[in-house]
Amino acid sequence: MKVTILIATRSRSERLRRTLESLFTEPNLRLDSWEVVVVFDDVAEDGSREVCQIFRSKYPERLRYFAQRKEGKSNALNLGIAAARGEVLALTDDDVICDPGYIAGVQTVFERYSVDGAQGRIFLDFEGGEPEWMSKELRGFMSSCDFGDQIQSPFKRNLYGTNMAVRTEAARAVGGFAPELGAGAPVGFAEDTEFSMRLHWRGYRIIYAPYIVVYHQLPGKRMTRSFFRTRYFRMGRSRAYYQPFPTPLWRFGVYAVKNWIVSDVMSFWLRWNDRPADALDCQCKARKVAGFFWQHYLFSRGVPRQLSRVTSWESLAAEVHEEIGRTKSDDTQIPLRATRG
Repeated sequence: MKVTILIATRSRSERLRRTLESLFTEPNLRLDSWEVVVVFDDVAEDGSREVCQIFRSKYPERLRYFAQRKEGKSNALNLGIAAARGEVLALTDDDVICDPGYIAGVQTVFERYSVDGAQGRIFLDFEGGEPEWMSKELRGFMSSCDFGDQIQSPFKRNLYGTNMAVRTEAARAVGGFAPELGAGAPVGFAEDTEFSMRLHWRGYRIIYAPYIVVYHQLPGKRMTRSFFRTRYFRMGRSRAYYQPFPTPLWRFGVYAVKNWIVSDVMSFWLRWNDRPADALDCQCKARKVAGFFWQHYLFSRGVPRQLSRVTSWESLAAEVHEEIGRTKSDDTQIPLRATRG
């Protein structure tokens, strides 16, 4: 069973190098039937192309890379899904270190269990140490995922794109990832949540597999309170795309404003009482509510709400082969165009 490890990257060339180094180890190279596909922006001048060229020259049968003309992580993932040669897609990010047993773990899960998808284990690795205000809620927001040492079946939660695997056929059947969501899109979040919701709705069997392990690298400059407050607002906006509005717009707007004010007052009181984690949680939840309201307000003003899907993987795949045939180059720098519905 062949596995395609899919990585969408942008402006993280050094971290991408570390991720690839954790995959191209001697034990992994002894394993059969796996490849790595990397997709980055065509206009990127951040060193990603050069990093891919280095690994491509060393492992030409193992790594392929593609440059996309459209921005956005979801578009990149869709191009990677179209180009994948594996029966299973193992999706991870460009800021992780994969455990030595990562590839073997993915292969074992899909060979041993009759499943369509798997959520792997994600440990957080904080540069400079974990902040004192980092709560369980915020750890989950940064993709922490540890439900113990045993297989959980079925796994009914939404999947984390930092470490999830799914059969390629299933990913294509649900239409891939929505370009309106994810990094590089206006709202910037929840492409993996919305994607996994469609997998659940279609009845695909998903499990939690604790021996598929990655370590999410979190730089100290991102670990600030303002980072989380801003991101939670954008997460609320993303949620509006797939969650209906519960009440009249004006009434929820009044609630969102009051909730914001009360949360800031409560946050001040919690910090005064040496409860920094609870204080930030309080603010972040209010920002998420406000973002949810704001995006629904934008919908009411005419912003389209419908999420796009890939409607023809065949044409997208044919385009990949057409470009490869035309370039006839070992440097697989292939601009692709996404097919959207």
